[in-house]
Amino acid sequence: MLHISSMSTSISLALVAISMVGSSYADIVGCDAVGCPLDKYNQTQCTFGNMTARIIGISTFNNSLLSPQPLTWTIGVQALEDQQTTVERDFFLGSARPIGTRASASSQIQTCSLFFDGISSKLRFPGTDPEYDQGTCNNALTAACVNDLRTQSEAELRKLISTEARDNSSNTMSTCDRLGNALRDNAPASCAIAANRAWGAILSRSLTPLSNGTAPLQGDCHPTTGANYDIISVAASLVNLPNRSTTELRSALFGITPIMTLAFSDDGAQFELDLTCLKTIGSKATKASEKESKASVLRSSGVAILFLAIALSSVVGL
Repeated sequence: MLHISSMSTSISLALVAISMVGSSYADIVGCDAVGCPLDKYNQTQCTFGNMTARIIGISTFNNSLLSPQPLTWTIGVQALEDQQTTVERDFFLGSARPIGTRASASSQIQTCSLFFDGISSKLRFPGTDPEYDQGTCNNALTAACVNDLRTQSEAELRKLISTEARDNSSNTMSTCDRLGNALRDNAPASCAIAANRAWGAILSRSLTPLSNGTAPLQGDCHPTTGANYDIISVAASLVNLPNRSTTELRSALFGITPIMTLAFSDDGAQFELDLTCLKTIGSKATKASEKESKASVLRSSGVAILFLAIALSSVVGL
């Protein structure tokens, strides 16, 4: 459905031009860990399903109610072919088996995820290089915020489960939507990054239906660290770059998205929550190849960085 254009190639070329030396915690990995193919310009590209991502990020997490084995969240970023100021950020779940298991003879495990998309542009990990900097949610949000958000989310979810059980209206998508609505404009006081106690947009997605007949994505790249894991598409968001500014580009490429993954039984007896802060990670292989690429010419010629992601293809004639 969506195909990469020369503008997308320009985005990967632009990564080096806006990067500096940074820190690493090895919590999130990118193309270097999964062997993304290189295009004719020696830029990474990972094609799977309808996406050709130029930069990806993969994080592993555990949720025993979803799967006895670790799961992965992957983010991929691509440019939209027919729009000159928009990039797409897609999120994928990797698992070794279908998610969602039966807790007991009378209670079903429900699974869903909340993507705190509205706050991603404001979050940073420690370091000086947004392309390679890594960390955890404690680094991006503070430990106090993470603890309070988890406590708040569990309390709100149990309240929703109790209400739905009383009204006999249990619906996992409805539950996730309601939880997202309850959290959106009511961030804990310890979460100072959320201005006016508001997270902004929160995307809610039920994971339970994905285990029932959803075909795993195929492609020339397998963007998960799990051996023989299936990849399924879960959510996507569009990031507009109306001003073509460096700030907009950094946010689109390297913004950190907190992802809350929940699994709970219909009766509320079982509950498990994971909070992952995910971002893309640049490829050192691509960065090394840039030394021989046209991007080095652009850096020395002083072409404005803020136009690289949108207009590089026309500037260098790619």
